[in-house]
Amino acid sequence: MPHDATPAAVRSDIRPRKPLVALLLSVCPGLGQHYAGHLGRGILLYIALIVASWLAAIAFMSIGSKLSIIFLCVPFAGAALIALDAWRCARRQSRDYRLQWFNRLWIYAGVFLTLLFTVNPLMDLLVGRHVVRAFFMTSSSMTPTILDRDIVLVNKLAFPKRGEIALIQFGESKPGAKLTQLIDDQFIKRVVAVPGDTLEIRNDAVWINGQKIEEPYANFSGMLRFSSGEGSAYGPATLPPDSYFVMGDNRNESIDSRLLGFIGKEQIGGTVTKVFWSWNFEQDGIRWDRTAKSLK
Repeated sequence: MPHDATPAAVRSDIRPRKPLVALLLSVCPGLGQHYAGHLGRGILLYIALIVASWLAAIAFMSIGSKLSIIFLCVPFAGAALIALDAWRCARRQSRDYRLQWFNRLWIYAGVFLTLLFTVNPLMDLLVGRHVVRAFFMTSSSMTPTILDRDIVLVNKLAFPKRGEIALIQFGESKPGAKLTQLIDDQFIKRVVAVPGDTLEIRNDAVWINGQKIEEPYANFSGMLRFSSGEGSAYGPATLPPDSYFVMGDNRNESIDSRLLGFIGKEQIGGTVTKVFWSWNFEQDGIRWDRTAKSLK
């Protein structure tokens, strides 16, 4: 019988890579490549997936057509391709594969926890703060344009024009104590008047610079938030520089400039462009008809 001269310690380090294990580990994208002996490849693919997902979100936000929904598939398709690549890497690895320094469970966890808490927050900081971000609607103040439980996308690169929908950010500049109890730090309203406009509200109709504007989105159902007649009349008032007048489409249920006064330019955080996702809690289902819906 031939004698195996390979030291036992060396033999114990020889572990063929199993394609199925690499595939299963790809539940965390890139970890399968890590297992299969391609640490750098796994890290690069993980970063590429995060970047591609954000680029897809930007494209989804920017394209008005319903076809933009295909960009929602990018993260899932990318994760599937990375998993397939991990399976192929393990399948092509030699049978006498010797464990590398990074083929340790604690290193697997450490590498990807590091990526999770560095790459993800960095992309969120750069893209979420300056390019595009999601906002979860928790009120009916913009019904029927935006429904409660809609997730909408905010284009941080576009400043809203008159008639467009804006994200309002108060931060530390929230109104007085009484109104602080009624509003959140951030909310979504429609820009009705811009600097230099003369605005007047008569019997719920909005007049800008002496002309009545058409508001097909305006809705007057729901609980009245104002004292009798208070919300149906305002002005006339001329907006000073860098000041905006905003209102909710659901006029009876909206706390807006009729109570809060003018909104400063620095408080406007971007233009709300479309619905990303919508969930109907009453029926426990997804409102598919609202997915990828452009907002006007």
